[in-house]
Amino acid sequence: MAETLKLDALIFGGGVAGLWLLNRLRNEGYNVWLMEQDQLGAGQSIASQGMIHGGIKYSLGGKLTNASSAIADMPAHWKHCLKGEGDVDLRGCNLLSDSYYMWPRHSFRSRLNAFLGSKALEAKVGKISSENYPDFFKNNIKSALYQLQDIVLDVPSLLHTLAEKHQEAIFKIDWQQAELEKNTDGSIKELKFSNGTVIEARHYIFCCGAGSESLMKENQFDFTKMQRRPLQMVMVKHAIEDPVYVHCVSDKLTMTPEVTITSHRTAAGEPVWYLGGELAEHGALQSEGELIEAARNKLTTLFPWCDFSKASWGTFAIDRAEEKQSDGSRPDDISIAEFDNLMLCWPTKLTLAPNLANTVLNKMQTANTIAGNSAEPSPPEFFQRPDIASPPWEQF
Repeated sequence: MAETLKLDALIFGGGVAGLWLLNRLRNEGYNVWLMEQDQLGAGQSIASQGMIHGGIKYSLGGKLTNASSAIADMPAHWKHCLKGEGDVDLRGCNLLSDSYYMWPRHSFRSRLNAFLGSKALEAKVGKISSENYPDFFKNNIKSALYQLQDIVLDVPSLLHTLAEKHQEAIFKIDWQQAELEKNTDGSIKELKFSNGTVIEARHYIFCCGAGSESLMKENQFDFTKMQRRPLQMVMVKHAIEDPVYVHCVSDKLTMTPEVTITSHRTAAGEPVWYLGGELAEHGALQSEGELIEAARNKLTTLFPWCDFSKASWGTFAIDRAEEKQSDGSRPDDISIAEFDNLMLCWPTKLTLAPNLANTVLNKMQTANTIAGNSAEPSPPEFFQRPDIASPPWEQF
């Protein structure tokens, strides 16, 4: 028998932003469900390096930008959550590193970039003595190394931690069997399934990343536009046991590090480096072979003490999906576009997921959506649960 289920909010998209928002709203007592069409984290979240950073990469050269200001306090926020003391409980999430580093190498320009960046955020950055260098760098470099307040999380573990807290409210959706129906004024009336089941929510929130674009087109929501900024990340499986978490500062006057490296392990325990930064941005314009050759040459130059002769190389292409900017640049902060009871949300960076959730919560409270105003309905028996996506290095 068809039924009508009523919720305070319905979230579409089970990446870190959507899952964090689900936790935040349900922790406040709201009746909220999340719908994911694929796997939890598939797309931008699982492609992330897992860095929770405080904006130093946006301050290279000494200019304190809006982006660096918006993000400066986020590592501290996440650390509280990892201890179970924040607005979302992340206890149990695997912390890969409680420090991140910035290495200006040997050129005057890269050292200047790093120095000016450290001065712009000097309360968040500190130059460390050589005896305190991590093992990967100790006795191998002579130039300065800066320690950042940034941390690195294991993204699959983060997804699992966020999902398990409210797994009873997370469901898989098949858009061949469901559609959004609109009112005459263009607002969303309901989510209707082919068997007649209906979900009515006060707020419909898209956190689908690149998937938001197709949902907007299919439902003729034309009040905002989306932009894509492509990346092609590089993965290197090797036999180097010492992990490395570092921004290698470019010789160019740029806000983007020459290469950003995080260390991970495959399910079989193999060490993997995951490479982003300027290398991945330029790599979007290269073939896989060209990018791998460029990455091999760069790492050989940066780290002559490392042997990459038996390393395995792969790439992973992903688009960063954001609300469209007039000049196509990266947004400085989170973006939320609204039309009546619909919110289209982009956190811009993994780091800013808490800011996005707090802003959505404030908008719901401003709209006088009262938590706990009605009992949460029981989910239909035909609802299924999505799996959690595997990281890119398990796929090559």
